[in-house]
Order: sequence, then structure tokens, then C-alpha cells
Amino acid sequence: MFRLPEGMERVWLMRAKGMREVEIAETLGVSRQAVNKALKDARVKLFEAFFGLAEVFSWDVVRVNAEKGFMVARGECGDKNVRVYAFYLPGKGIRAFFNAEFPEYVLQYAVAIGLIRKEKRAELVKALES
Repeated sequence: MFRLPEGMERVWLMRAKGMREVEIAETLGVSRQAVNKALKDARVKLFEAFFGLAEVFSWDVVRVNAEKGFMVARGECGDKNVRVYAFYLPGKGIRAFFNAEFPEYVLQYAVAIGLIRKEKRAELVKALES
């Protein structure tokens, strides 16, 4: 299972929730440069993980947002074309869902990071696709 290192994940999550680099640095008692480096490294690792996942399953990547930790792709499942939504979830790693079949914890997470305002599948799909 792919996971960001704990410290990097903490910094990445704080940024995903909308904190500025300087605020993260002050909160954690580290330099802004250290925060910047952790965020840069996290983005690289997430891009690699999402594109690697797409390659393994022969999905076509539509969109990747490493700052918020998600990928939108399309692919085949059996004989059907499906939309694939993959998320990096802190403490859980990457999870993929087909055709917007999101469990409640994904909707809660999307609200927590400011991707959507209400726990509604349609709102999440709209945010991911735009």
C-alpha cells in the first residue's frame, strides 16, 4: 500500500485543508522552506502513485490534482467503460472508486479538505470533473 511518510502526510494534509505554508511552518515549528520541500516531494510522490496506478490498470488519466489528492480516469471493468475516481486518504493510502460509488467517509473527507461544502455525491463528481 502506498502512503506518504507520516510527517510529509501531516504537512500535505494541512495544506490540502487550506493552510498557507507559513502557517504550517509556525504550527509545526519548522521552517517555511522545510514545509515547501515536503509539499513538493508529496506532490511528486502522489503524481507518480496516481499515474502508476493508471498504468497498471490501463486507465486513461483525465485529471490529477496532487494538492487535493485525487485522480479522475476512465477505463474498462469487464466489458463496461467506467469512470474511476482515486483519492489519497491520509492513514489509508490510495483508494479507487468506480462510477461515483463513494462511501460516506470519502464524502466526509472531501468536505474536510474543502473540495465540496456538503456531503453530496453529485457535488463531489462536479468538483472532480471541473
